[in-house]
Amino acid sequence: MERRDFIKIGSVLAASAGAVPGFAVSPSTNGGTDARSVSVNFVWDGDFMAPGEYAALLMRLADEGKIKADYYSNGGVVEELEHKFAALLGKDAGVFMPTGTLANQIAVRQLAAGGKRVVVPADSHLYNDSGDCAQVLSHLNLVPLGEDKICFSVDELAETVGRTKSGRVEARVGALMVESPLRRQRHRMVSFEHMQALATFAHSESIKLHLDGARLFIQCAHTGRAPLDYGALFDTVYISMWKCFNAASGAVLTGPKSLTDGLFHVRRMFGGGLPFAWPFAAVALHFADSYISDYQAAREKANQLFKILEEDDRFKSETFEGGTHLLRLFVRGADLGKFQRALEQRDILLRPARGDSFFVTINPSLNRMPLQQLVDGFQAALRDS
Repeated sequence: MERRDFIKIGSVLAASAGAVPGFAVSPSTNGGTDARSVSVNFVWDGDFMAPGEYAALLMRLADEGKIKADYYSNGGVVEELEHKFAALLGKDAGVFMPTGTLANQIAVRQLAAGGKRVVVPADSHLYNDSGDCAQVLSHLNLVPLGEDKICFSVDELAETVGRTKSGRVEARVGALMVESPLRRQRHRMVSFEHMQALATFAHSESIKLHLDGARLFIQCAHTGRAPLDYGALFDTVYISMWKCFNAASGAVLTGPKSLTDGLFHVRRMFGGGLPFAWPFAAVALHFADSYISDYQAAREKANQLFKILEEDDRFKSETFEGGTHLLRLFVRGADLGKFQRALEQRDILLRPARGDSFFVTINPSLNRMPLQQLVDGFQAALRDS
């Protein structure tokens, strides 16, 4: 990628990189916006770079010769990204997708083959947040199981498979999907052992398996298991490129060559063949190898932060059983709106309070600020509110 070519599209790219709902860039004292993001955010899965930072990183990568342009999402740095995540998950190949919604739909569409029923967690993204795309566009029958749970049980799956077989019109479950960590269940994890049990049953019934692993690398950081371990249990795995790896958009769907060969045609059929995907792929590839260690360092800092804060009984943190990077922070004796705004003035971003507390997300942006500065920021914000 030539530097002059990057400059031609820099302004468009910078605009797209900052178009994040809810939070854009940090307010400056003169009522405008900074060229960088808030130093520490307790909102996103990754650093969340504002337009200026994102464009600067791309410029540096271009100057270092690390960006090779793709053509309609094929070749160049996009292909490098596909190979990287396929190797990390132990799969033959990876295919870039512009969104996780498309990655999930194409995965279950390809895996289900003649079996039009696909078992999914009742609280999964595919079932709740994708506009019934699998039903409307791929004519699949999603069967939600495990209401208000992290995942359905083997018994629930077996009962559904048995009922499907016993129908007067022949039908079968062609695929199942697991999402972990599960966002709608406060980012709690499906245990590796439970995944193994589901995989054993599915294989006995010739059912294919897909993992919505949008945030799988967070789970790996908590369990100490490599992405390879999880990849071995599933036929296909999707990983988000923007949630943990700071790309403005994108996903990689990994699986066997028998599934991925020619998949770029299906991607384009659904309108997902972007003319150029290098601005997404180059950034994700840059962070691919460091996320787990960066997150573990941030998690340790967060543990120290909340331990110190809780020496003042007006602060209290609460974790969730089987949880990952989401926790709940109670701040007593304060106007929570003022507290949030006071923190933002100190370069620390929280979501708006929900009831009497904040939901706080741990991510590598914590590594941008010394521990004592974080402590001082929270304590000063409490005094100001």
